[in-house]
Amino acid sequence: MVNAPAPAPLAGVRIAVTRAGGRGGPLAEALRTVGATVHEVPLTRIESLDATLLAEAVSSLGRYQWVLLTSVNAVEHLAAVVTSAISMAHLRTRKIAVVGAATAAAVSERGWTATLMPERFHAEALVDAMSSRTDVDGARMLYPAAQGARDVLPNGLRALGAIVDVIPVYRSTIDAEGQSRMKSLALSNGLDLVTVAAPSAVDALLDALPAEYARRLPVACIGPVTARAARLAGFPVKVESTAATAEGLVKSIIAAFPPSR
Repeated sequence: MVNAPAPAPLAGVRIAVTRAGGRGGPLAEALRTVGATVHEVPLTRIESLDATLLAEAVSSLGRYQWVLLTSVNAVEHLAAVVTSAISMAHLRTRKIAVVGAATAAAVSERGWTATLMPERFHAEALVDAMSSRTDVDGARMLYPAAQGARDVLPNGLRALGAIVDVIPVYRSTIDAEGQSRMKSLALSNGLDLVTVAAPSAVDALLDALPAEYARRLPVACIGPVTARAARLAGFPVKVESTAATAEGLVKSIIAAFPPSR
């Protein structure tokens, strides 16, 4: 007698992946591989801001000792203005601090080298990692960031004696079509879990739903900052992943849905 194959770990689990700009693809595919029914529903989209200030900073990159990169979007916007051999050479010799494995991978793909990546993937961890170094006090740092990003990182580094130039290079805006799809899925009880990767995604999810649905729709969060935002918004946090990669989040989700479910 041939034993029937074991069911996929997430068979029957309906999950919405909300990352913007096609970034949800790897996570969606990884979830499908383990049996989940996945809806790719971006709730926000990325808009680039005027790149003049960043281009000017890059043209004088030699005056910076550090470049701070906390997202793949920041890496992409920086790469877009690194157009000369001189600026490329300067960037390859700068110290680069990154937050998260995905950001580190994006840096590496462009031939740059990450000098520092904290084990925990949030701004507070990077400040902690910087606090034990001897090359921070007095150092000038370039920080291409999202518009409206938390000021934890620049303020923390300034308290350590660094000079931090914050340049907003992109912003997250509402994806109206995605919000409409999310509302339809929630109203039809078509979801068991929604993944959110940033506080902006939590805000967009809350905006898309009637309040009573927000209180009962479980979410899977990447990192403690996003999880805290989700709890403050009233969402039940079923998963709080300590890994910034798709594979790490999938493992956390599998653990939250045991076979006996």
